[in-house]
Amino acid sequence: MFEDLTLFAMAQRQMNYLARKQSVLSENVANANSPHYHVKDLAPLDFKDLLAPPAMPVRATSTNPMHMSPEVEPVRFETITEHRPQESKPDGNQVQVEDQMQKIGKAKGEYELAVNLMMKHIAMLKTALDRNGS
Repeated sequence: MFEDLTLFAMAQRQMNYLARKQSVLSENVANANSPHYHVKDLAPLDFKDLLAPPAMPVRATSTNPMHMSPEVEPVRFETITEHRPQESKPDGNQVQVEDQMQKIGKAKGEYELAVNLMMKHIAMLKTALDRNGS
């Protein structure tokens, strides 16, 4: 229902991006002691990407009529590897835990902002649709 409203679709895409970013950043922290691990991040999401219509979901092929065929939403976020040899440890690992934790905190704040905006707009729609005027 809300997916057809541009504002909600944009907020949902932003939250999907930030959830994926949290996942990539947590992988970086988890590999802080892995030799030769290179830091990964997501390419920045710009406003034009938020306005783009979502890609059509892909249907999984079922080989048996008893199998379920769920819709699979394609991932549109590009993971990039950051090469910073000046910040690597002697074992070749480039993860700076403090830097990753700062990025995780920033992503968390942006996610909470998107959720709060979505909740406020839902409340605004409920007020507009209220028949009793209360």
